[in-house]
Amino acid sequence: MGYNHSAPKRPVNLNLNSDLVEQSKVGVDNFSAYVEELLAADLAHREARADAERARTEAALEGFAALYREHGSLSEELETAP
Repeated sequence: MGYNHSAPKRPVNLNLNSDLVEQSKVGVDNFSAYVEELLAADLAHREARADAERARTEAALEGFAALYREHGSLSEELETAP
C-alpha cells in the first residue's frame, strides 16, 4: 500500500524526550527528513508483516479446504458412524 510520497508536508507537534532528540540529531543534516525516513521504514515493515500474516492465514485456510475436500468434515463422519 505505502503512502503518498507527494502529499504536502505539514507541521506536527510531538512530545519527545529532549535528550533522545538531541542525541539523535548528531550527524543528521535534516532531522525532519530523517524522522520521515524512519516513519516510512516502520510503515513498510508493518505493512510487510500484515501482508505476511494475510498470506499465512490464506495458506492455512487453503490447507483446511484441501483437507475438507479430501476427507470431508468430522461432523459428517460422526453422523454416519454406527
